[in-house]
Amino acid sequence: MAIKVGFVGAGGRAQNHMRVLNGMEDVEIVAICDVNETTAQDVASEYGSKAYTDHHDMLDNEDLTAMYVVVPTFAHFDAEILAAQKGIHLMLEKPVAPSMEKALEILEATKKAGILTSVGYQLRYSGWAQQGHQFLKDKTLAMVMTNRWGGLPGTPWWRVMAQSGGQLVEQTTHQIDLLRYFGGDVEEVHAYYATQVLGDVENLDIPDVYAVSMKFESGAVGTLNSTCALREGGGASNIDIIMRDMRASIWTDGVTVLPNDAGDPGPVPEGEDIDEVFMDAIRTGDGSGILSDLEEGIRSLDVSLAANKSAETGQPQRTYFSQNR
Repeated sequence: MAIKVGFVGAGGRAQNHMRVLNGMEDVEIVAICDVNETTAQDVASEYGSKAYTDHHDMLDNEDLTAMYVVVPTFAHFDAEILAAQKGIHLMLEKPVAPSMEKALEILEATKKAGILTSVGYQLRYSGWAQQGHQFLKDKTLAMVMTNRWGGLPGTPWWRVMAQSGGQLVEQTTHQIDLLRYFGGDVEEVHAYYATQVLGDVENLDIPDVYAVSMKFESGAVGTLNSTCALREGGGASNIDIIMRDMRASIWTDGVTVLPNDAGDPGPVPEGEDIDEVFMDAIRTGDGSGILSDLEEGIRSLDVSLAANKSAETGQPQRTYFSQNR
């Protein structure tokens, strides 16, 4: 029986998912919904799907097995909850919601429905992240550090704090998620933000530099810094982890351990595709291969929202899950 998939949102990231799904013999992309009618029709025609501009109509008229929600931060309303109530499995791109209230509302609906969920933290599935996770899983971490230095996306809503939540919520969430994947849950954050060099950019009210200190539930401490000020290049990203008498640097070329004789990270495994894993979970009914389900995605959102609150108040903030465990 074919897995019938619908999409809410048909932009670039959604189309990346579509290309992978289209290569699977037992998967049909049956419906495409986008508020831009031209986009919906153009993409739907490419895959032989039906085009919609209202997800309510799509959910009323289509018999979906799974639904992908790939919309801007501010555009998470009721699609996920309505889909869950119909027993439709959900793939959500990050960030999963603009607030913890909305995220928890969606989580409650998915748990009540007993559906499979996945969140688009695709870096977890890469071979180098798997290598890092395997190497670190039985070690005591002392300090975890990461940075994401890059430029300013051209999307207008991205530079509006009320719509995107800022860089930590919308983009650097990938680094936050990897810190959690390697180091466990974050208990408390203390953040400082500033708009130092991009204040003259039209329609921009987000910070252009972010500095965050973190305390993990394990007792480890961490730092994260991020910027969208490097519009002409010079960006970089990495993760460094301090342990007893060793440092592990982890990024796309794999795990490097220093000193060289301090530990063997082993070979870089092949890695997996996030869409293939999700579809296989639907085929088998076994979600154990999903590395970031909705609750995991919300726990990463939790850290970035706590950082935003800390920067706003000037005070350290405990994450929601640390307060309610």
